[in-house]
Amino acid sequence: MKTAQTLRISRIARIAAVAAALAFAGGAHALDMSGGRLIKVATTSDNTNAPPANSAPGMPGHTEGDKEKRPAATTDAQLGNKVDNTADNAKQGVTDGALTTKVKTKLLATKDLKSTGIHVKTKDRVVNLTGTVPSKEQHELALDTVRSVEGVTSVKDSLKVSAR
Repeated sequence: MKTAQTLRISRIARIAAVAAALAFAGGAHALDMSGGRLIKVATTSDNTNAPPANSAPGMPGHTEGDKEKRPAATTDAQLGNKVDNTADNAKQGVTDGALTTKVKTKLLATKDLKSTGIHVKTKDRVVNLTGTVPSKEQHELALDTVRSVEGVTSVKDSLKVSAR
């Protein structure tokens, strides 16, 4: 049979566990020892509404040497070049991805070609073919098919002929 002392310790242990869980979730809590209740004594808050640090010269939070650590200003021309390069890279990525899709579709649609063992990757409009085909004729048909796709500038042939 449990004694009153054991029951009280068990109850306090459960309350302490709950307090620990609540503290972990945010806020500060205390255990009211007289009633055994949990009391919230403070909450934590994120500082999303905190005012920005003062950066004016001569004010706290501003260091005179900060200017030397800042990156140089970007001119409109430099910014324009960065945007153009990013747009070109994105366009090239879309072009290569679309070209890969076109090549795979054409390979699958080519009659008498067993293209399930052919892997296609495209970089800068150069198509890289890897994998296996069952015969030399299938190999030539695959290469001719890929070369016929509009937008392909060249083909890197790493296909292997392997009868299964």
